[in-house]
Amino acid sequence: MSQSAPPTTLPAASDPRADSPAVREVACRVSDLRMATADVRIVRLAPRDGRPFAFAAGQYACLGFDGLPCRDYSIASRPDEPDLEFHIRDMGSGASTYAVRRLQAGETVTVRGPLGSATLQEGHRGPILAVAGGSGLAPMKSIVETALARGHAAPVHLYFGVRTEGDLYMADRFRDLARRHANFRFVPVVSDPGGPTDLRTGYVGEAAAADFAELAGFKAYLAGPPVMVESAIGHLLARGIDPMDIHADAFYTETDKLKRAAAR
Repeated sequence: MSQSAPPTTLPAASDPRADSPAVREVACRVSDLRMATADVRIVRLAPRDGRPFAFAAGQYACLGFDGLPCRDYSIASRPDEPDLEFHIRDMGSGASTYAVRRLQAGETVTVRGPLGSATLQEGHRGPILAVAGGSGLAPMKSIVETALARGHAAPVHLYFGVRTEGDLYMADRFRDLARRHANFRFVPVVSDPGGPTDLRTGYVGEAAAADFAELAGFKAYLAGPPVMVESAIGHLLARGIDPMDIHADAFYTETDKLKRAAAR
């Protein structure tokens, strides 16, 4: 099965919105830690000053662990929740490895943000299509849960793409959300099941596009590895979505960022 898609340009998602909450730096306490998969850890942080950390669903923040250079991670919690939630994948070194393998409850983490413009469009009343790859589930979780909590009545679809069933996490949470919200649909997609599976198989962008004959009027939100985001955008455009209705955040590694900077 091919992951190729019509040629497309990835919409920029790294510039803060003009109406975004003010960027600030706060010290947070690690309030909870949980391994979601073998290499993804869910980290919850509580601001030590007790003040809410204002952000829009879909934004990210730069986290500083134990004196290491800060790194960008998407916020997975809703803006109305007291703690901040992050889904951090171990990339083999630096901040991600520290956060996944060594971070302890009670430690202090510096949070600078919010940043990013691939956010929930509050005025939209039509259908929502959210597409996540791997730990790109974090901002999609924030967007989907915020929309539903605020009474979004139109259909809301979340497609979550992973490589193997072992990479799938929070599936029970979203299935429960679907039971409580008749307008919400959750579709996990496995690209390399390695054997028999009851789950949808293939590439998540292709799967999402295949389920809709027409996407005009939708707002689409995407996050995950760049190749997944770029491929998915191409498939959605082929289904008639307006490019202005796509809000995407590709998860570039530090190496990716250096390569992109050198190519400019």
